[in-house]
Amino acid sequence: MLWQGTGRCRVVFFVVALVCCCGLIPVRGVAGALQAADEFTVPDLTADEQRVLQTIEAGDVLATVSFLAADELAGRDTPSKELEIASAYVAARFRGAGLEGLAGNGSFYQVQEMPRYFAPNGPVSLVTAASPQGVAGCVALGGGDAAVDLRGVVSADAAGRELRGAIVVVDEPPLPPAAAENPAVAALSVARRAAPLVARGAAAVLIRTAAGGVLSEAVQRLRAESVALPQQLSLPVVLIPADADLAGEVRLSVPPRRRESEQVRNVVGVLRGADPGLSAEAIIITAHLDHIGRAAGDRQGDVIFNGADDNATGVTAVVTLAEAFGRLQPRPARSVVFMTFWGEEKGLLGSKAWCEQPLWPLEKTVANINIEMIGRPEEGAAEKMWGTGWTRSSLGPQLAAGARRAGVEVFHREDVSEMLYARSDNYSFVQKGVIAHSFSAGSLHQDYHQLTDEYTRLNLPHMTRIIQGLFAGALPLARGELTPTKSAPAK
Repeated sequence: MLWQGTGRCRVVFFVVALVCCCGLIPVRGVAGALQAADEFTVPDLTADEQRVLQTIEAGDVLATVSFLAADELAGRDTPSKELEIASAYVAARFRGAGLEGLAGNGSFYQVQEMPRYFAPNGPVSLVTAASPQGVAGCVALGGGDAAVDLRGVVSADAAGRELRGAIVVVDEPPLPPAAAENPAVAALSVARRAAPLVARGAAAVLIRTAAGGVLSEAVQRLRAESVALPQQLSLPVVLIPADADLAGEVRLSVPPRRRESEQVRNVVGVLRGADPGLSAEAIIITAHLDHIGRAAGDRQGDVIFNGADDNATGVTAVVTLAEAFGRLQPRPARSVVFMTFWGEEKGLLGSKAWCEQPLWPLEKTVANINIEMIGRPEEGAAEKMWGTGWTRSSLGPQLAAGARRAGVEVFHREDVSEMLYARSDNYSFVQKGVIAHSFSAGSLHQDYHQLTDEYTRLNLPHMTRIIQGLFAGALPLARGELTPTKSAPAK
C-alpha cells in the first residue's frame, strides 16, 4: 500500500499508524454506514450464490497468501524476477477460474515499459565566489535527461514565490535513522521535497546536507548500490555541504541522469457478462501485486519485506473472487474484470498505465473496487471493512448492503476515509472520472512496510470472511441490481 502515495508524507502515515496501533484512534462511523446501507434493497442470496460463497474457505486463502508472501518471492519489488513469478501465478489462477485474457491474443498480461532512472554518473561542479575552484563534497542525486550548466544567484525557497529558472537552496528533509539502510525511502523524501519547487519552475535544487547525517549516508549507499530513483527527480538535485557559502553568482554543472527501461505487466482477465446489453459494462476488482523487495545493505538475518498484509491479502482476495464468480450459475449480467497492478509502491504506476491505455473502456467501467490490507483487524473490528472516500459516491453503502448478507459490515471510517482516498490505485481511476474506492479490513499496524509483515501474523478467519463479504457485496453490482452514482464530498 502506497500510503505515502504521490504526495503524502510517509512521516504522517507513521504518526497515524502508531496512534492506531496504540489504540488511540477508535473505529467510528459504523452506525452511519449501516443506516446508509439500508437505503439500498438487495435480494437474499440465491441457493447457488450461497453454495459459491461457502467455497471460499480459510485453507485456500492460506495457501494463496502464504505463497505470495513467501521468502522465495523476495518482496515482489518492481521490477524483479520475483514479481514476474507472482504475476504468472495470478495469471494461472485467472486461467483456472475460466477468465478470458484481455490483452492481445487472449494474454493475461498488459505489458508496459517502465523507465528507471539512476543518479548521474560523473562529477558535479558548483563554483561560487567563495570557492572559485569548486565546492568540495557536492553529490548529484537527481538530474535531467541531458547535462545541465547553469549560472545565477541562488534563491532560498519562499512559499508561493515564482521560481522559474532559479537555482533554489533548501535544508535537507527530516528522515528517520532507518532510512539510512533504505536509500529508496530517502530518495522518495527528497523527491517530495523537490516536487513543489519543480512545479514552480525551479531549474535546480541544492540541498544543504550534514556530513555523516542520515541523508548523506543513504545517498552514499544509493549510489554504491545503483538504486533506481523516483521519476520525479527529473531535474538537477545536488547535495551540498551544510556550510557552503552561496553568496553571489554561482555556476552549477550536473551530468545527465542514467536511464534504463524494463518490461512490467498488469495481470488482467474478464468474466464476460451474461446479459447482451449489460455485458458491455464492467465492475473492475483490483489489488496491487508489488511490494518493496529486500532491505538494502549487508544486514544480517531477515532481509525480505514479505508484504503479507500489504498487499498479498488484497491479491488473494482478487484471485479468490475470480474463482468464486467463475463458479456462478448463471453468470452475472455485467462483466467482471479482475486485475493486479505492478508499481503501486513506486507511485501507482501500474494503475496509471492501465488508465492511460485501458483494455476495457473507462466509460463502460461502472466502478472499481480496489482491495488493500484485509488481513489484520483492529480490536473490535473483526469481520468489518471500511472504504476510502466514502462520501464521494454510493459505492460504499451499496457494497455494505450486499456484504451484510455474508455477515460482514462495511462502514465509513471517518478518521482516515477521506485522507487515504488518493493513496492507492483506485485514485488513478478517479482521476479519469470513474467511481473507484479502496476497501480495507485491517489496522494501520506497526508492521506496515516492515520486515515483520509476515503471513503468520494474519487473522485467517477474519480475512476469509471479508473475502466472502466482498463476494456478496459485489454481486448486486455485477448482477445489475445496483449501480453506484457519484456524490459531492461531505462538507
